[in-house]
Amino acid sequence: MAKAYLKIDVEPGKEKTVKGALLKIKGVSSAELTAGEQDVIVLVEQKSYEDILKLVVNKVRKVPGIVGTVTNLILD
Repeated sequence: MAKAYLKIDVEPGKEKTVKGALLKIKGVSSAELTAGEQDVIVLVEQKSYEDILKLVVNKVRKVPGIVGTVTNLILD
């Protein structure tokens, strides 16, 4: 199982809406609002790293209110 943390920047005031939308995406295991450099940190799990890429590009980045993402692949 391939896993990654996504660090997500969100338009001001849309954090809770974005979190809710992310949690509805199949493959998103958790989404947490944070006080720090990014607004939301998400754990995603897929069969492969290629599937993670597809999930991020085709689903996550299309959520209204998201302005940027950083993907950190989990190696261990």
